[in-house]
Amino acid sequence: MQDTDVEESRVETLVAALLYLMTHHARTGCPRLALCVSRHLQCLAVHPNADPVVRDTCASLHGAWPVPADTRQTTH
Repeated sequence: MQDTDVEESRVETLVAALLYLMTHHARTGCPRLALCVSRHLQCLAVHPNADPVVRDTCASLHGAWPVPADTRQTTH
């Protein structure tokens, strides 16, 4: 496997994880899942190997996922 294949699969893995997190957040409303969704959107918005449409979409959706107040300062 070439290095570019690893990077491309990384973008795909992030997208798959994002879809999984969003689905579970829709079912539970868990604020920690919302934080994970927000972080994944942010990662994809700046990922150099993500398609520009994916980057732009993630950047615009990132603001729609506010970080809940009780998870802003985690001590884990």
